[in-house]
Amino acid sequence: MTDWSYILFASAIYGFGFLGLFGISLLPMRATIALRRNAFLWHSSASGRVSLIVVGVAAVAAIAYGVPLIAGVFRCLTEMRCGANRASGWFFVAQFGVCYLTFELVSNLVLAAGRKHAARLRS
Repeated sequence: MTDWSYILFASAIYGFGFLGLFGISLLPMRATIALRRNAFLWHSSASGRVSLIVVGVAAVAAIAYGVPLIAGVFRCLTEMRCGANRASGWFFVAQFGVCYLTFELVSNLVLAAGRKHAARLRS
């Protein structure tokens, strides 16, 4: 019988792995959409500018962190040996899934704070 810790760990790896698979294409698209929809913050205040810069830096950092991971997934798909075992490819995409989730959390929190501050200045 399989214990619960293994089931939870495997579920987390697969869950973050699927998120990473979607995040490979979603990260650049979501960063562009977030920056375009909130471009008005650039002219609202200094904190609006800072929030847009933080989101841009977070996007660049997430993409820079993800490039070696995506290259590892590509090597797993094209070469005979991927890593220590079959799960190495899933670990690569799970790491990118955590990276994408972190970008989404940072961008949503920072932009929400920037919009709230800009609304407070308007009123």
